[in-house]
Amino acid sequence: MKVLYLIRHGQTQWNVQRRMQGRLDSPLTEAGIAQAHTHGRLLKSAAAISSMFVSPSGRTRETAYIVNSYVHGYVDYAQELLERDMGEWSGMTMDEVSEAFPAAFRKRQEDPYHFTPPAGENLADMSERVSGFLDDLLASEIDEVALVTHQVMSRVILSRILKLNEIETNRLVHPNDVVYRIDVTSGAPEISHYLLGDGPRDGLLQHSDGETIARLDTRDTDHRS
Repeated sequence: MKVLYLIRHGQTQWNVQRRMQGRLDSPLTEAGIAQAHTHGRLLKSAAAISSMFVSPSGRTRETAYIVNSYVHGYVDYAQELLERDMGEWSGMTMDEVSEAFPAAFRKRQEDPYHFTPPAGENLADMSERVSGFLDDLLASEIDEVALVTHQVMSRVILSRILKLNEIETNRLVHPNDVVYRIDVTSGAPEISHYLLGDGPRDGLLQHSDGETIARLDTRDTDHRS
């Protein structure tokens, strides 16, 4: 059996301000701290976590510390799980980026998967960065493991495991109050998610139009590249 629980850090101050954190950091809000406690209670009751692999950013460390106060697993920090490097855009809102970098902002809109912010990285870079870590993890003897990471890295991890195409990958979302469960026991991954500790519910969450979030049912794999 191999089950991965994919956790995004709790809400941060810059999440509220809609600033791109990247390799920078901001502390968890009160809501973010409460989300981490909810995730910890969920894993204590629904899983048998023996190990947690955590991005070394401050917001993920803080989240993992709270979660692990419930599961008491072995904790290791993995550079591969760091968030996307946003380079010169780090700490900025999208409105600020569109004003300061109008040409680059247009390129991002045209090809969000391959676009690289100045001095940053794109999703293809991140996929390459995390590939060896995921291969080793899936080949290990650990039965149930929690990964504490970030929104974009979560998107990349899900994309690699499920073999999603670029359009599907760009649409994926991982809200701070959601935990994804990836079951690869039978070889074909099965995905479900918990919202504020409630679930599991089938499928992934994705943007379908603007800010609307809809479910992507991962049992239908015929359309994937």
